[in-house]
Amino acid sequence: MKKINLVIAVSLIAVLLSITALSQLSPIINIISKTTQITPTISLEEKNTCTTSFYDKVQDVYENCIHYHNYTRCLNTTGSNTACSLQQDQINFQCKIGETTVIKNTTECRPNNEFIISIDQGTATLKKQIDFSDWGPCVYEAQNSCLIVTCQSIYDGANDGKFHGCKGGTSCQKFEICDNSIKTFYKNSRENFVEDDPTFHLNELAIKETAK
Repeated sequence: MKKINLVIAVSLIAVLLSITALSQLSPIINIISKTTQITPTISLEEKNTCTTSFYDKVQDVYENCIHYHNYTRCLNTTGSNTACSLQQDQINFQCKIGETTVIKNTTECRPNNEFIISIDQGTATLKKQIDFSDWGPCVYEAQNSCLIVTCQSIYDGANDGKFHGCKGGTSCQKFEICDNSIKTFYKNSRENFVEDDPTFHLNELAIKETAK
C-alpha cells in the first residue's frame, strides 16, 4: 500500500513539474520577412520581429450532470387530490466539477523599421540597407522605373511615429534608387526636394551596403 501511495505521489509531482516547466517557457522570437518586387530589377524586403509569449490560464471543467425532479401528479378522478402518483423527470445539464490550468500563448509582431533593397545588376546583386528605426517613418513607391523611399523625421513632422506627407516646415529625406544610380534629396522649409537644402539641420539618414 505504501508503495502504491509513493508511486501516486511521484506521478503527481512529475505532472506538477511538467506544468510548471511549460508555464515558464521562454518567449519564442521569429523574424518574418516580406519582399516586394518594385521594378523588374529592384526589390524591397521588410522584416517583422514576432514574439510568442506563454502564460497560464485557469479554465473551468464541465461534465454532463443529471438532476432528478420528483413530484406528485394527481388525476383528480374522484375529487381533489385523488388518483395521485409519484412522478420523476430527468433533467440533463452541464455542471462545473472543477478547474484546470492550461498553457496559452499570444504573439505580437513589430516592424524592424528597416528596408533591405536588392538591385539586380545582371552579374551581381547589390544590396542596400536603410535603417530608420531611430530616424522616423518611411514609405516607398515605384516611380519612373526607380524605387523612391521618402522618410519624415520623428523630431520634425512625424512626432507621433506616422508619416504625414512631408509638407513645408517638416524635415524629410528622399532616396531615388535606380538600376545604376542612387541619389539623396532633402527638404525642410521648402515644398520641393533638392540635393542640398541649407534649412535641413538634422543628422542625415544613411543608406548603407549590407550583406543581409
